[in-house]
Amino acid sequence: MSHIPSRTLGAVLGAALLLAACSAKEPASPAPVGPDAPAEAAGAADGHADEAAEGSEHGHDGEEEAAGGSPHVHGLADLAITREGNQLLGELITPMANLGLSEADGAYSDVVLAELGGLVEISGGECTAGVPDPGADTSSGHADGIVHFTWTCARPDAVTAIRFAGFEAFPSFEKVGTIYITETEQKAGDLTPASPELSLK
Repeated sequence: MSHIPSRTLGAVLGAALLLAACSAKEPASPAPVGPDAPAEAAGAADGHADEAAEGSEHGHDGEEEAAGGSPHVHGLADLAITREGNQLLGELITPMANLGLSEADGAYSDVVLAELGGLVEISGGECTAGVPDPGADTSSGHADGIVHFTWTCARPDAVTAIRFAGFEAFPSFEKVGTIYITETEQKAGDLTPASPELSLK
């Protein structure tokens, strides 16, 4: 299975960074930690508190994901899809915890591998999905899953939507920042369990 060409990935990353900069919000203040703070704010002994708020950032001292320059945050993920000719090339970057996996080794279970093909659905365009190509970045000690997708489309101009279908199989996903880029257009949005589809028309 081929990976996204570096020139395509560079374009996706550049566009994602531009979009992130244009929609940047002030970071949330850290929750108080102390004797009066709730147990969730203090965190679990392993450093992975029950992540009740929308995503929870680990103390990575500024470590950033390659996709959007955002920190490793449970519940959140980035999905980038580009169109080149009759192919759609996708890359999902997510904390392994969103897939219910250990962040220590970056290994995928057979159960998760079986579900990867159904994580992202393409509507319209008569597209046929290739086999997902999973990998992991374990350099920070908190593994991020990196899954490459390929679709071959009979009518790529007729693609109407991208749907993240992983919210049911993997309920730890809360929001998937999604971007779709062609030579002539780009669309972006945040997909959630209540709104899992990015319309391209």
